[in-house]
Amino acid sequence: MNEISVFYLRHNKEIQPPPIRAKAIQFFDLTLVLEGEFHYRLNGRDVTLLAGDAILFVPGDLRERCPADCRTDYVSFNFYVNGDLSLPAVMRGTVDREIKLLISTLDTIRRSRPAAGEEISAPVLHAILLLLREATRRKHSPLTEQILSFLGEHLGERITLEEIGRLTFFSPVYCDTVFKKEMGRSIIDYLLELRVSEAKKLILAGTHSLNEIAELTGFGDSNYLSRVFKKRTGYTPMQYKKSH
Repeated sequence: MNEISVFYLRHNKEIQPPPIRAKAIQFFDLTLVLEGEFHYRLNGRDVTLLAGDAILFVPGDLRERCPADCRTDYVSFNFYVNGDLSLPAVMRGTVDREIKLLISTLDTIRRSRPAAGEEISAPVLHAILLLLREATRRKHSPLTEQILSFLGEHLGERITLEEIGRLTFFSPVYCDTVFKKEMGRSIIDYLLELRVSEAKKLILAGTHSLNEIAELTGFGDSNYLSRVFKKRTGYTPMQYKKSH
């Protein structure tokens, strides 16, 4: 990998992430999500990032970060590098234990030796990029890829582990075990995250009633949607709309 020059590094875990206006960037931006979630627009395409995900913007990309409704623990590197990094734009479930240890080490060094922050950030970023490349080469198992595809295509429908078992010809328990190992969360937990994220967009759009949103996102009824929404965001749907 060619020489890397880091000119901006931020580890945000105390405040809500500030929004970023849509603008074509002239550098590389790698953001790693440790906890919480992010909503970006990459070249006009909506991208939701959950804990364990990463996103890479390259020079020329149109980058926009939507206003956040909760605190998110994330790390962003802005940097220059000659050549192509050979990484996808969105990397699901790739921020593993090794990468978190590197970030923790970088935090410790920056606290004890502030002047060495920039000096050490480039080799740490280099190691993180190598780990991301390895993770994306491994990819997910065909079983997890099949489950992810099914969840995305049938988000508004009733989905059970038994149905996923019939689809994949594996037992529901085995499907959930493999998925959790690779994605860091159970199938149902991941599904609820997707549904809540979609509900947020529909609530802010203001084009559907709460009952219609519940149907479109697979919750079935507005009471169930409201309970899950409040548990995961800290807001009721109405409070969320007013505050945003």
